[in-house]
Amino acid sequence: MTYTRCFPVVPLVFAIRLIFGLLLGSLMAGCYVETPPAGPDAMSARLRELLADPDPGMRRTAAEALGKVGHRSARVGLVSALNDQDARVRAAAALSLGQLGDAESGTALLRCLFDPAETVRVAAALALGEIESSPAREAQILAAFHHSDGSGRIAAIRALLGLDTISFSVDLVKALRDPDPKIRQGAAAALGETGDVRVIPDLMSLLRTDAFAGVRSEAAFRLGKIGDGSVISDLTIVVGSDSDLVVRGWAGWAIQQLTQAHEYGSKS
Repeated sequence: MTYTRCFPVVPLVFAIRLIFGLLLGSLMAGCYVETPPAGPDAMSARLRELLADPDPGMRRTAAEALGKVGHRSARVGLVSALNDQDARVRAAAALSLGQLGDAESGTALLRCLFDPAETVRVAAALALGEIESSPAREAQILAAFHHSDGSGRIAAIRALLGLDTISFSVDLVKALRDPDPKIRQGAAAALGETGDVRVIPDLMSLLRTDAFAGVRSEAAFRLGKIGDGSVISDLTIVVGSDSDLVVRGWAGWAIQQLTQAHEYGSKS
């Protein structure tokens, strides 16, 4: 799922005009008084004030604008906005925290993976992929897989796939047996991104036995990326026997990739 920001243009224009009016109000004292242009810190301060505006549209616009300004002073106000009553404000705040790239925001964004609104969960997952990643952050996201909320686990998968690197993890392997096929597919994708050959048997098991075509297709694709010659015979069986055309197609693609890689390796 791709999160698309669709904030209305009119409030944004109004807010910008209001802010510049406040910042440049001293010009009213005389035509010949020169006022230095407002810097990011002053702009951020005015926008943070608007986070408390009674109009949720204004709060949302201010939250989005703070991400565009990109001043670190906005972090505290945006973290607070993650608790706003309006889901659109919370989503805008999450995305802006991602734009700031401040690692200290990670803990607050992790909580948003379990927000009641899907838009906020998706925004938090995207934001976590933007801030500086670390083994500790990855471990925190993986811990979310133990949560009883399936929607939160799906959001955690999205966040994990947004990281620059993913490490092999027992939690990810366990997620391959999650009752939700979206989580199993996401876990297969994440394990494939690790590049660790230990995942090959698990991916083959998914390809042969999972009830959902999307999961089997993901497993076939990932095997084409990190598999070796030992899986070609099993992939060939899938090409000839799987009930789903898409799965058969990806299994055939994987065979082609692995065959080419083997031939290239032999020539070198």
